[in-house]
Amino acid sequence: MRKLILLCASLCSMVLLFAASPARAQSVLWVAASGNDGNACGQTTPCATFQGAINKGGVAQINCLTSGNYGPVTITGPITIDCGTGNVGTVSVTGSSNSAITINTAGIVTIVLRHLSLNGNNSAQFGITAVFAGGTLVVEDCTIQGFVGSDGIVFEPLAGRGLLQVSDSRIFNNNTGIDVSPASGQIASVTLNRVELTGNSSNGLVFSGGVVAGTMRDSVVGGNGNAGVIAGSIQVFFTVEESSIVANLTAGIQTITAGSVVNVGASTIGGNGTGVKPSSGSIISFGDNHMSANGANGNFTSTTALQ
Repeated sequence: MRKLILLCASLCSMVLLFAASPARAQSVLWVAASGNDGNACGQTTPCATFQGAINKGGVAQINCLTSGNYGPVTITGPITIDCGTGNVGTVSVTGSSNSAITINTAGIVTIVLRHLSLNGNNSAQFGITAVFAGGTLVVEDCTIQGFVGSDGIVFEPLAGRGLLQVSDSRIFNNNTGIDVSPASGQIASVTLNRVELTGNSSNGLVFSGGVVAGTMRDSVVGGNGNAGVIAGSIQVFFTVEESSIVANLTAGIQTITAGSVVNVGASTIGGNGTGVKPSSGSIISFGDNHMSANGANGNFTSTTALQ
């Protein structure tokens, strides 16, 4: 009898626990060019926009059934938006105060954006603006262009560490390609692989604000109106490897704060106003770079032998 009473008490406790807990089930929803936001956003009843799907609540992932223009979206929690191989999810916006994707979250989250084409039509402000408490933003196989009001991507973790991962993406014809600016005392970690930052009217890649650390590999930063890479955070430790820094108007790589350190290895730096320009801080060579055809090559702060 005692065992039966204990078993009943345990079952009652479990029922009360589940009843008191919030619903945890999250759904995968769908959009299509022929969809309707009045639909349930199922695979056979897709919505028309990313925002329409998010507004259903409890969304873990949004997939695209077809290529289409799915409209600007505001993200306030963890989510994956993936238009899949073979589809392109376009977000086309106009107007100097508008952004394609706005990320504004209170908690630490992971957000994944794949197979998207963001177009500011040479008038809008931000491609992706990520101002959040912390967490991870992953951008894969995306095109971001025409955001002349500000940046292709602006990444601003406000509390704790934020991680930005961009791969296989093209970011061009914006004011600045990527601007990483953690709040004072906060840390942003950056990983860029096979990224093209080209033809932006100001800078290709900018670090400002708090602390930035990370790497860029197998990437191209070229044809930007000011610097290719400019490090101006309170503290920077960044490594450029196997990349081309070419044809940037004022400088290929520039450091402008005492706490900035940029390491460069196995990379080509050519056709820039000045190849490397450590105005303050340090630009360190691994000794296996190629410098040519710059207005002035500039000087690395030091060279570290390969080991």
